[in-house]
Amino acid sequence: MQPAIGCDRWLPGSVDPIGGNVADRYKIVRMFFNSDKFPSKAIHHGLTLEEAQAHCKDPETSSKTCTKSAGKRRTRVCGPWFDGYERE
Repeated sequence: MQPAIGCDRWLPGSVDPIGGNVADRYKIVRMFFNSDKFPSKAIHHGLTLEEAQAHCKDPETSSKTCTKSAGKRRTRVCGPWFDGYERE
């Protein structure tokens, strides 16, 4: 189990200082369609479900809808990608 942002360590079943059970924390995973060359990677840890959902609703979290230079550059280099979330 990964620690929440700003925390050093969690024990299973412990409660984090932000609130809630650690099992209720999520991570953002950046996934690439060309996964052989660009494997998925976790880019944020320790988020609440609401924070993870808000992140993934942002248009900048998908190659199909991003408009900023960083996302467009990532698409040119890596091909199609998107951010998803999963429970830690």
